Amino acid sequence: MYVDKVIKDTIFLDVNGVKLRVYDSSREKQYDEAITLVFLHGSPGQISNWKYQLRYFKEYYRVIAFDQRGYGMSSKPRVVSIDDYLSDLDELLNRLNVNAKDTVLLGHSFGGMIAQIYVAHHNVKGLVLIGSLVKLKASLIDKFIWNAPPLLWRKLLFTDNPLTRRLYRKLFFSSKTSAEIFREFMEDNRQYIESLPGYVFQYEKYFRDYDATSILPKISCPALIIVGREDKVTPVEQSQQIHKLIPNSKLIIIDDVGHLVLYEKPNELNKIIHDFIKTLKQRTCT
Repeated sequence: MYVDKVIKDTIFLDVNGVKLRVYDSSREKQYDEAITLVFLHGSPGQISNWKYQLRYFKEYYRVIAFDQRGYGMSSKPRVVSIDDYLSDLDELLNRLNVNAKDTVLLGHSFGGMIAQIYVAHHNVKGLVLIGSLVKLKASLIDKFIWNAPPLLWRKLLFTDNPLTRRLYRKLFFSSKTSAEIFREFMEDNRQYIESLPGYVFQYEKYFRDYDATSILPKISCPALIIVGREDKVTPVEQSQQIHKLIPNSKLIIIDDVGHLVLYEKPNELNKIIHDFIKTLKQRTCT
């Protein structure tokens, strides 16, 4: 299993009645640059999904990433809501003395949903959305998982077996992504996914009515929207719609990657994000 200092050097903070596992690079390094990058993982993600971004960006900026409630090593309540995640983020930033006007919020997939709403109501420096979406569209498999007892699908869909290896490979990655990268992803996440309680995989039923159509136009800060050309989870059309709805936004489509560009082309992704951060001026969302 992949382990490095970024993943191990974490703390636990009590936030809104739950324990959140947090990585904060300022505990090991001092920064002259005021900008702070805050990373929000997808579902069912964890801090380590950002490993390439954390290792790269901590050399330039303060970076913060945390296991959102229900995920990683954070507390796993039976029921969650969008408001829970927004409140956790707000309280965590307060606890860590992070000034919103110096914050660039980066969200992948589900993390992008949280980031969109948060930025629409807070004054931040910038927003980066990776494989995000406007509306949550449930598949038949999603509805089955949401409504059927975990005993019927937990072992079949969320353990390492021939079916999930084929399914994950096809669903989350580009057809051009190497087998080595896919193996790395599986090794990083196999034990974690297999350890999650069944009800965690049902969390998305609480977000089934998510629709950011009226929220996105309220975002006025610079926004960078990134999506893989072969993303099947949050297709290109979703990011194109986000781009149209956010006034001050830029859309970049990366070829030969799927939903997990964080793994598939981390160096290219880091460069795109870093170039965007360098362009940010002294302006905030209103």
